[in-house]
Order: sequence, then structure tokens, then C-alpha cells
Amino acid sequence: MNFSFLSPDGGPCIVKLWASGRYGFSLPKKVEITTAAGTTYVFLHTNRDGDVGIGKRALVNLAIAQFLRGDHGGADAVEIDPSVVPYDGPLASVKPDTPRAPLRVRPGKSHARTRATPVAG
Repeated sequence: MNFSFLSPDGGPCIVKLWASGRYGFSLPKKVEITTAAGTTYVFLHTNRDGDVGIGKRALVNLAIAQFLRGDHGGADAVEIDPSVVPYDGPLASVKPDTPRAPLRVRPGKSHARTRATPVAG
């Protein structure tokens, strides 16, 4: 999931949410925030025992709020603090530049066969 938001100090920023594992359900989850200047800040989240799972969008909002407060470790990754008041400003979804893979069509299916055009003559 990629988002963009406007930082009062750094201008437009890009947010990328990474989740390890198959289907993105495994932990830890990582949120990368890249400023217009190209600096990237990393925020991590790991569920704890008894911790109610936080949604993906909520994680992004918490990481942005922590970033805007200045609670980032510079080049070091920082744990997301769930006690922070979430960012409530506008977020714009950003689609990746890479095109999707074409749909796979099995050769044995009728819609995959090409009809031969009759040759006149």
C-alpha cells in the first residue's frame, strides 16, 4: 500500500507499507516515509500478546503522526507507538508505476484459441 501526504515542513511525502510473509499477514510490519528531499524514515510494528491487531491504514496514520512529531530515529528504525494520536489529515493512494502481470490463459480453453481465417482463393 502506497500513500502520499503533505508535510508542513517537508512538503509532499510518500508512505509505503510493507508486511512480511505470504499475503502480508505476518509480522513485523514496516512503514517507510520518504520526504521530498529523498530522506527515508522507517517505522516498525510487532504485535504483542494481548494486543488487539491494528489495521494497515491505522498503522500508516500512527507512523505519519509519529513522523510529524519528530519521533523518528534518523537512519535507525523506530517502533510505532500506538499511544500516539493518529494523523487525521488527507491521504492520497498512490498506485505503483509497474504494470500488472497479464492474466494467464490456458491454451486448452475455448477463449484462448484463435480462429483461423479462411484464405480466399
